[in-house]
Amino acid sequence: MVVTGSHHTAFVLTGGGSLGAVQVGMLTALHEHGITPDLLVGTSVGAVNAAYLGGPGPHEERLRTLALLWHRMRRQDVFAVDLRRWFGAARGTRTSLFSGEGLDLVLRRNLGYGNLEDARVTVEVTASDLVTGRGLVLTTGPVVSAVRASAAVPGVLPAVSRDGRTLVDGAIGELDVLDHVSTHRVSDIYLLPSGYPCAGSRPTSALGAALTALSLLLHRQLMAQVNGYSGPATLHVVPPLCPLSVSPADFTQTSALVARARESTSRWLASRHDDGADVLALHTHTRTHRDSERSLDAHDRPPRPEGGTAVRLPKGLVT
Repeated sequence: MVVTGSHHTAFVLTGGGSLGAVQVGMLTALHEHGITPDLLVGTSVGAVNAAYLGGPGPHEERLRTLALLWHRMRRQDVFAVDLRRWFGAARGTRTSLFSGEGLDLVLRRNLGYGNLEDARVTVEVTASDLVTGRGLVLTTGPVVSAVRASAAVPGVLPAVSRDGRTLVDGAIGELDVLDHVSTHRVSDIYLLPSGYPCAGSRPTSALGAALTALSLLLHRQLMAQVNGYSGPATLHVVPPLCPLSVSPADFTQTSALVARARESTSRWLASRHDDGADVLALHTHTRTHRDSERSLDAHDRPPRPEGGTAVRLPKGLVT
């Protein structure tokens, strides 16, 4: 299915591990303001959210049950410890620390449809060819394998073989997702970044380090793509949460992330103030913030955040 015509809205959902819960709050606020998608494009955990939201049934019901799914989610549901597999990875007989079976089970139990083309609205997910480095957009075929490929962080979850390619996380490959979405002739693009732990401490686990590094990589790419965007659709960048101290490997903070993102996005929608790439500027905080201690959000802070240093990329540069 391809979105054509005018007055259509696309949602672009990024990766970020457990920070995908932030997107649930953003999506809830957008729905409450009468903004719903005709096209969903997801990367990594954003692919999970996009694929679920595009499933059968009314949009409002899918959004409600997506929130319930996130509230029930625990780290072991996706990243279950298997010491034999870890030893195998250390010896070179395994290609990933986790099997991917947990994510596979979550998807099969909850998506409710078989192929991407069966989605209620158009759903597309990004993936990366591990051999060529090329970024791909998957639009047809089994939805479970497509989402698993999009979320396959190298070394963490196993690559997925699909159509003769070895596919991994969509954040790795060379692909300008905003440029791709603009080819659908949509009138509005809402970018929903899950963010990164700008106020977090140093990761204490291999999983936390891998997911944090990937979220930073994706955030840099998004900033460059927003800076370089020149498509005909109006681009709206939903501000990520800031300060944020939650690790992308921490699944215990879902309720707080959803509630905070819903409030933040609602205030942003009420002000209708689009800051573009400014709200994505990479920065650090010189002192540690707890999410519960302060409700300052990205669109409330100046381009150079209080207590931190902003880093800008040249326009059009993708790293």
